[in-house]
Amino acid sequence: MTQTYLRRSRKVAALAVLSALLILGGLAEAAPEEDESSPPLEQPERPSLGARPIPASSATADEASVAQAPTPLFEPMGPDTFPGRLRGLYGGSLWLEPSFHGLQWPQNSRTGIAVSGQFWIDGGYEMIKRDQPLLLNSSIYLQQGRGVLRVTPAYVHDNFFIQGQAELVANLCQARAPNSQTSGVCAVSGTFDADDLWIRVGQRNLWDLTVGRFEGWEVYHLGMGLDSHTLERLGAGMFGQSSDTNTGPKLEAPFLYAVNYMHDRPAEGLAVGHAALHIYVTEYLRFELLGKWGSDNYKDDNSTPGKPYNYLGGRPTAVFDVGWFKFKIGAEYQKGTAVMQTIGAAQPGDPMAKKDPVESLVRKGIGASLQFVLDPIVEFGLNAAIGSQHYTDPSGGEFETADALAMSYTTKSVGGFANLRLMDGWLAGVGANWTEQLDSFKAVDSSANDYTSHLQAFAALQYLLARQLYVKAVFSFARAGFQPSDLPAPSWDNTMYSGRIRLMYLY
Repeated sequence: MTQTYLRRSRKVAALAVLSALLILGGLAEAAPEEDESSPPLEQPERPSLGARPIPASSATADEASVAQAPTPLFEPMGPDTFPGRLRGLYGGSLWLEPSFHGLQWPQNSRTGIAVSGQFWIDGGYEMIKRDQPLLLNSSIYLQQGRGVLRVTPAYVHDNFFIQGQAELVANLCQARAPNSQTSGVCAVSGTFDADDLWIRVGQRNLWDLTVGRFEGWEVYHLGMGLDSHTLERLGAGMFGQSSDTNTGPKLEAPFLYAVNYMHDRPAEGLAVGHAALHIYVTEYLRFELLGKWGSDNYKDDNSTPGKPYNYLGGRPTAVFDVGWFKFKIGAEYQKGTAVMQTIGAAQPGDPMAKKDPVESLVRKGIGASLQFVLDPIVEFGLNAAIGSQHYTDPSGGEFETADALAMSYTTKSVGGFANLRLMDGWLAGVGANWTEQLDSFKAVDSSANDYTSHLQAFAALQYLLARQLYVKAVFSFARAGFQPSDLPAPSWDNTMYSGRIRLMYLY
């Protein structure tokens, strides 16, 4: 009887507990939702640089699970997503500097595929006056454009990463510098090309190795004008007009030297590439050791087109960066040698035989810059560089033509820039650079070699629309001076005035 009573008591207790749970559950469902405007009990941690912030709100369990969901495989990775330290004034030229002052790309922080791009269209006018009777003036109306679509996949495991990058380039029209595959104004219009194509492996903020086609770290910064692929960058040149004298070679306005014999992507052809080791010693100090090698069947120095050449070179660069102050220094050495042997006699009267080639082209230089960022008001910098090119012809130094002798020269460049924030969205910039070049060519009975100089200056005004579209007006002035070593030949100046408006969209 006692056992029966205990069993009945247990059943009653169990039913009471179950009833209480059901009642509490119903009350919980009927209870009003918590006021979403009330502050959370705990504020979330501040996201690290480069991380996407999670809104601080009293989210429900479902909302929290959505907020903690992994980011998508494909993600836009424009310059806005790059954290780093203070790169420069927002939207300014230092902030847009392509190598990010040597900092690693932020997409290394997770596995995925980054998608980014750059699109710009220029429209403008250029006029060049040449104050020699036999040299004609010129005026150009222009529209240029360039679009880059960039895909950057990455595999990340802890601090280790493997990364690749490919850039598809669409050209509306562009002015090319002499170290490009083709030189001149709009050599090819409406074409497709490729810029970057590389593979990178390394550890975050420690080191990485990059191999393929890419640009080196920038040393010499130009500011908001003299953009690459523009006529103002070429300056007050001759553009195909001959300045021959009876005894001298052609003269051309010297191109600014910015420690860029090896900085730009290899332009000699498809068989030439770069490799670079990046070392991040501290948070403030980093190094790039860039190497170049390969072969091709034409050159970028306008000497003897069609002759196969080998290329081998190195370019060390160092960046000391504390945000508001940046010091950059770099040097480079590159040697090009003929691929094919020649046939000739070792000594007069000896039989003809194969000989190793002696023709070569050596380029070397050094430069440095100081940059200051007083955010968010002003940024400015100073640059200086000196480079030289020495050519040895197939005869081993006989220099049978004046053009061959003029291929050896020394180029010096110095300049500066300043960008000022006028108000929200508005930036103004100015800059100037002076370049002089002394050739090895010297006419008979002359006491001086061929000498050319080039002053290039600009003023720019930029408005950033919706933090997406850059609208920039650039007004440029250049004056090139020509002093032939042939004394009867007159000296003269070219003067250039130009203006353009650029629309640029970054993605």
